[in-house]
Amino acid sequence: MRVSAIDFETANDSPCSICAVGIVTLNDGVFEDEYYSLIKPTARHGWFSSRNVAIHGIHPEDVLDAPYFRDIYPDVALLLKDSLVCAHNASFDMGCLNAVCLEQKLPNPVSWYFDTVRLSRRAFPDMPHHRLNDMCERLSIHLDHHQALSDARGCLLIVERLMTLSGIYDPIDLLAHYRTRIERL
Repeated sequence: MRVSAIDFETANDSPCSICAVGIVTLNDGVFEDEYYSLIKPTARHGWFSSRNVAIHGIHPEDVLDAPYFRDIYPDVALLLKDSLVCAHNASFDMGCLNAVCLEQKLPNPVSWYFDTVRLSRRAFPDMPHHRLNDMCERLSIHLDHHQALSDARGCLLIVERLMTLSGIYDPIDLLAHYRTRIERL
């Protein structure tokens, strides 16, 4: 089964202000694809808050020549097609994807997804925090935190490491084992 992890960075508090995306796919235990792009937010959502820039380091000038989301949508849709999608704090990333697709009148390419924060809480109830950087440290995963491709890779490596630790290699069975819901968009 194909699992794809996605991570967005945003220019400001608007979920439509995505300025970077990272996607990594795992198919039957093999890492297949990695995709990264800076994204130029639409004029309506294109201002950059200093708070967000401090988090991810992406500045307005970095996206001047970047494609708009609608330009990379075919690549994103192809990578997510027929995938069970995951994200760390999925409500944020699925909210961004849903908002930008609605705004730009594009079909949302995600049907089913799960949250690796929830999965992490079930797998490691002893940990005080389950942030992506905490989980990656616990599982010895290299992470360049808040770089979208690295975050997506870290998210998917959490799933892969839990498969190895549990001996359960089917993603649906893994989620059932850790009592983690699959959500429908």
